[in-house]
Amino acid sequence: MSNSYRFSDYLLDCNARELRRDGRPVAVPARVFACLQHLLEHRERAVARDELAMAVFARDNVSDAQLSQIILRARRAVGDDGQEQRVIRTVPSYGFRWVAEVEVLEAPDAASPSASVAPIVQDAQPHLPDGPVPTGDPGPQSAIESARPAPRHGRLMRWSAATLVVLGLLAALAWWALPRSAPDGDPAAVAGAIVVLPAELVEAPDVAWARLGLMDFIGDRLRRAGLPVAGSESVLSLLHAHQGVDFTPAQLRDEVSGDWVIRSRATRRGAGWRVEITAEGRDAAARHAFGEHADLLHAADQASGRLLAALGRNADGPHVDASLSERLQRAQAALLSNELEAARRILAEAPAAQRADPRLRLRMAQIDFRAGLYGKVREDVERLLATEAAVDPLFRADVLLLRAGIDRRLDQRASAERDYTEVLALVGADGDVALQGDALNGRGMTRALLGNYEGALADLGRARILMTRTGDPLAVARVDASLGFLEKVRGRPAQAAEYIARTLGEFRRFGAIYELVSMSVALAETQLLLLQPDEARASMEQAWALRARISDPSQLTNIALGRAEAMVRQGQLSAAESMLQSHADGPTLASDLHRADALRVEMAWRRGDPAAAVRIADGVLARWHADARAERLFRVRWMRHQAALEAGLPLRADAAPQPASADTGYAWDWLLVAMTAQAQDRDADAGRAYRIAVARAEQDGVPEEVAQAVYAGTTWLLAHDDRAEATALVGRIAPWARQDFDLALLQTRLLHALGQADAWSIALQDAKRLAGERAIPVELQAPPSTNDAGR
Repeated sequence: MSNSYRFSDYLLDCNARELRRDGRPVAVPARVFACLQHLLEHRERAVARDELAMAVFARDNVSDAQLSQIILRARRAVGDDGQEQRVIRTVPSYGFRWVAEVEVLEAPDAASPSASVAPIVQDAQPHLPDGPVPTGDPGPQSAIESARPAPRHGRLMRWSAATLVVLGLLAALAWWALPRSAPDGDPAAVAGAIVVLPAELVEAPDVAWARLGLMDFIGDRLRRAGLPVAGSESVLSLLHAHQGVDFTPAQLRDEVSGDWVIRSRATRRGAGWRVEITAEGRDAAARHAFGEHADLLHAADQASGRLLAALGRNADGPHVDASLSERLQRAQAALLSNELEAARRILAEAPAAQRADPRLRLRMAQIDFRAGLYGKVREDVERLLATEAAVDPLFRADVLLLRAGIDRRLDQRASAERDYTEVLALVGADGDVALQGDALNGRGMTRALLGNYEGALADLGRARILMTRTGDPLAVARVDASLGFLEKVRGRPAQAAEYIARTLGEFRRFGAIYELVSMSVALAETQLLLLQPDEARASMEQAWALRARISDPSQLTNIALGRAEAMVRQGQLSAAESMLQSHADGPTLASDLHRADALRVEMAWRRGDPAAAVRIADGVLARWHADARAERLFRVRWMRHQAALEAGLPLRADAAPQPASADTGYAWDWLLVAMTAQAQDRDADAGRAYRIAVARAEQDGVPEEVAQAVYAGTTWLLAHDDRAEATALVGRIAPWARQDFDLALLQTRLLHALGQADAWSIALQDAKRLAGERAIPVELQAPPSTNDAGR
């Protein structure tokens, strides 16, 4: 075989074990160099995966993920990538092949100085006696490392005192060298890479070395998983150049144009350690992982592996804890971040004995649930309940929690409540606190949907106390989110918005993507009830930005419909129509039934085509699904009524049972009674029902309901020339007219009817400011007649 190969601007010198570009060395790990050399030496054919694994790892039992990382780094080293494949081409279902043009050079003189140059290893760090060997490319070993016996069974061993001293010296030397290394703190030195900051140490003065030692350890672990990590010296130089300036992670990311900033914290826990790692990225959500062990570096290794799982990366390797409990932890970390494929891969790569374990099967079912595979999960749950493991009360409780979650998601409320109650019986009052809290939280949500508000509040109150005892802020945030849901369901949107907004920070901090998206959508719905369309749109944009991280198709449809609804309420009708055309036909749950239909009715009406709105509404009402939300049915009927009045078309006399008394029923119940009476020309009944509807809406205090009742009632009063009562009614909603188009238009209509030209002009400007693409009737844009001024 030749000793040198030239391709493009590169030269691979096999004698010197060096890759050069335009004569300058390119840093490559030893295994990457071996990969390039083997592909070059056999460039006339495709190289099978097993053959390449043997050449690179000296063994063929290498996972696809490990070999793929080597290929990824080899491509990066020679300016290639997986899309173009100009140098290394993937041969599907077989292996890889070198495809770039190559010039074979004669072997250099053995006495050449370059022949004795050691291979350049990217960001090489010495691995000391009995220390952990992170996965990936080991690089050349130091003299100290070469004397170490091979680790048994791939497990991390405790570092010796001598190791700590040596690593401490290395860390001190790195810090001492700060002014000499990139003295200007040039951000270009770390541009586009992950920035790993020095670790924070809590009550650990005897391990001061770990401040920089953990920084290097975590960076090396991420780098070996194929992530671009800035060199520690470059990061320290940047921090040194900005001494006295408190950087936020966002500012630091912007300065270096990187995607992630990694912070770590090591805390002594009795005789052991807890290491927490937080990755703060550009997607509005952090990733959080932890590890606990008697050995500090073992705890850091656990935390690093779980962080990689949360980032959707493979953390497996010969020196990673492969026990079932740790595998389940890493899968849970990936699940929390909604990295479902990563979570599945972690479980699928388990040994056969682990894959058969009911606990692993349960975790896989939880992943499928998050992906929206409800039918499959239901079957898996029933099989798990039939296993011997289900005799264990705690395992059975976990499975029942999952089944109850499916039923709640599918609106099977009664069966969900039964399962949650059974879980509480299995656990007992003195049993597992977290399980009790989860069951109470779920049952509280279910009881809220069933209208049992007192029972829901009692469950959620107990759940919050229990979750606070666990010391898990994420669990507490989930209960607070449920309390916000309860407040929304029972008609208290202002209180609901406070609860929900408070939870978003915690979900973002812990990288709980599913919860962050769900609560952003819930907050937007609540803000629409508060007549805050701009705020609702901002909340929906947060959810929309994270849609790529969501796998459940029904949740994706929910996000798209929520975004379209916020657009309609802002008057951005074209954008909303585009959103519906692209995303409204996906699978939906009961909560979204006919949501797109209602928006299409509204858009036709808002565009100034009330006849089309009536036609669309009639078609929707003719095929209405019985499981759709009652409030959505009312809104379609309400819009159809207002559009028919504008178009001069017949009104619908829909079935509208009258509540027992004026003190019972919702505002929309009375509005339906009023609209039906108006359609039947029963003016006295209609007037009475409209007045009761306004009173009920004001009593409940939900701004959107007040606006609907006042709009309908005022329209009826003006049609009957009762301008005095109409004036009193509109005066009650005057503050909202500055932010809600319907109310601004209603105020304009009243002032036009009253002939108050100056006040009408101001109200018209408000309506135009809020209109967007919504039509303002032509007659309201002409100055009012002075003949009406005396009235």
